[in-house]
Amino acid sequence: MGPPPAGVPWSPLPIKPSAGWYALPVVFTLVAVIGLAVALGLFLDDSDVAEGPSASGDPRAGVRVELTEGYTYFVYVQSGASDPYSCSLRQGTATGTISLTHKNSWSASDHPGYEYAATFAAPVNGPALITCRGTGARMLVTPDDTADFYLGIAVLGAVLLGVLAILAFIFLPVRRGSAKRRAAAAFRYPY
Repeated sequence: MGPPPAGVPWSPLPIKPSAGWYALPVVFTLVAVIGLAVALGLFLDDSDVAEGPSASGDPRAGVRVELTEGYTYFVYVQSGASDPYSCSLRQGTATGTISLTHKNSWSASDHPGYEYAATFAAPVNGPALITCRGTGARMLVTPDDTADFYLGIAVLGAVLLGVLAILAFIFLPVRRGSAKRRAAAAFRYPY
């Protein structure tokens, strides 16, 4: 081995991809771990509430539900029935009205025989009786399970980024090793 013969122009072949590309799988891994940790921090409590009990009953007589203050719940009515236009809540001797919205209606789960009607935020913690006007059909109240969707997306994204990181950790050394062998061969036989 030695320098090429005099008068023969020679320049070493570049090693591609450069070593800086090893930062890419590290970034993928960090984004996956941090993203999953943030999603767990934001949605784990909501997911625990989403696993709570559902309740059904006559909306005029009242549906007994177990609520967690500050979390949202879905209201369903029997298929084909009209949606309630107002609901009230009673806990012990205290009563109040519930503001009905359509928050997270896109993620309302299917329940056989029921249709999504409204969403409300629980103003109290513990057992309560919910009565509604505007519908005479049986009503179902369930915790909002949108957090489960977000956690699922976060896990899926973390797995995807993890697979990309693994593939990059495999691909980069193979490509760089091949480039080094070509450069070594070109150095031995420059022409």
